[in-house]
Amino acid sequence: MISSKHVARLLAGPVALLVCAAAAAQPAAAVVSTPQVRAELVAHAPEGVAAGKPLRLGLKLEHQRDWHTYWKNPGDSGLPTTLAWTLPAGVTAGPIEWPTPRRLPIGPLLNYGYDGTVLLPVAVQVPADFAAETLPVRLHAEWLVCKDLCIPEAGDFVLELPARAATAGHAALFEATRAALPRP
Repeated sequence: MISSKHVARLLAGPVALLVCAAAAAQPAAAVVSTPQVRAELVAHAPEGVAAGKPLRLGLKLEHQRDWHTYWKNPGDSGLPTTLAWTLPAGVTAGPIEWPTPRRLPIGPLLNYGYDGTVLLPVAVQVPADFAAETLPVRLHAEWLVCKDLCIPEAGDFVLELPARAATAGHAALFEATRAALPRP
């Protein structure tokens, strides 16, 4: 007799492929939801989009109960989330500013990552000659989400930021994440 645990392991691969295919088939938007994670591209531009003004983008991950994703150094297993930006000429995104992770012990392994809600922010530089009315942002993100098994997930996100208007709806989240950055 085959145990239900064995059947679940056999089905995990095909199910993961279907989830990835479904996510890939969805048109790009600011939010991608799977049964494990709700991912959203968010922005913080309190002074609008202009050269020399603070601008941050981030991927907000809201994990379902008992699911987690990984830090830049995942530990003994896992993979970190990756962000690939498509921005207008001259606009550049820095590396992920990884918040302090929590320990994720799994049997004899020790991993580092996130559960609950986490923001993975990046600083964005706008060139001095930026004169557009909007800043189109495209992001392709990939993450590994795990519970008893791991599922590779991905999403394509699009956001259009107005150049001359503040975008600060997620200010508290960006501030809390800044406070959670590791200190040297």
